[in-house]
Amino acid sequence: MPLYLPYEESFHYPNHDDGIVIPVTLKSGPLIHISFAVVDCGGGVCLFSREIGELLGLDIEQGEYKRLRTLTGGLDSFGHEVSIKALNIVLDSTVYFASEKGLPRNILGRQGWLRKLRFGLIEYDNLIYLGRYDG
Repeated sequence: MPLYLPYEESFHYPNHDDGIVIPVTLKSGPLIHISFAVVDCGGGVCLFSREIGELLGLDIEQGEYKRLRTLTGGLDSFGHEVSIKALNIVLDSTVYFASEKGLPRNILGRQGWLRKLRFGLIEYDNLIYLGRYDG
């Protein structure tokens, strides 16, 4: 029997060495920043560069501290409430910003993004589907 899942958006993402890279907009108060992030189904949180947090006017170290585990060790980060817009879906979420400058890529992870969405992937066609999860 076929299964129907409602999606609001679809996006044909380009081939990229970093993986599934999509455009995102972060907003804090009146300040916005447009960037790109990698969809990481194994990532525990949404993680963005310190530079983006500073452009949004955030005092990075005043956020919720979290030590993240990485393949090469650990990373200190600080969580702040911001708005994430990805493919015309806007979510208010806690996003973590790296404590040090120079993070090589931004990540959309489970907490703050994937757990708030229905996410479909057809990797062969470089196609993702997104819809709000209302459950």
